[in-house]
Amino acid sequence: MLKENERLDDLYRENLQIIQSKDTFSFSIDALLLSNFVHVTKRVKNIADFCSGNGIIPLLLSYKTKKPITGIEVQERLVDMARRSIDLNGKKEQIEIEHLDLKDVKLKYNHSVFDLITVNPPYFKNNQPTHSLTHHEIARSEVLIDLKGIIEAARYLINNKGKFYMVHRSERVHEIISLLHENNFTVSKLQFVYSKPENETAHFVLVEAIFNSTALVKVLSPLYIYNTHGEYTKEIEAIYYG
Repeated sequence: MLKENERLDDLYRENLQIIQSKDTFSFSIDALLLSNFVHVTKRVKNIADFCSGNGIIPLLLSYKTKKPITGIEVQERLVDMARRSIDLNGKKEQIEIEHLDLKDVKLKYNHSVFDLITVNPPYFKNNQPTHSLTHHEIARSEVLIDLKGIIEAARYLINNKGKFYMVHRSERVHEIISLLHENNFTVSKLQFVYSKPENETAHFVLVEAIFNSTALVKVLSPLYIYNTHGEYTKEIEAIYYG
């Protein structure tokens, strides 16, 4: 099942494995933070994950719910890896991966078809030419789609009162909230993630937003990745290992 330069990595808490490659962008702790942050209620019938990469978020969410999950990814190499990981873990009945540009979702789907959408998007603004891009550049930088385009795609696909979950760099939180409000989302939950307790600036922000809602925002307690001794905190160990 593995191709050249690929390896199998363990998802310890979920007792799953995922195919990764040194030639592409591998998942990192932000994917684990996002999947842990997501709350799947009984009203959720189907889930979409944008910018799915090698399928990490759909696989992690399959540990939390039996509801059907659709991953949407533009890079063909990563789509292939994700599909093989899903097959390897026996998740083909629950998870499917669509090879699709988010800018083209209206060509594939009717509007309002998902109850919950997640995204671990490209973090960095970038105006470089799109030719000869690496897998890493596409995953990390807004060269194919930007934050505005992602939120507009979510608005088209989300059901009324559906939930939208995102992990992003904390320095873009004002832009995130503004774009969400412009697209009829109300931010209902925020959690800032710091590298260490002594750091003044958060590294990530986790966002929950509800479409067509008047919910009040809840700001959760800060989450720290490392303690003062440079070891994983108990919260992060639980996310990794259960």
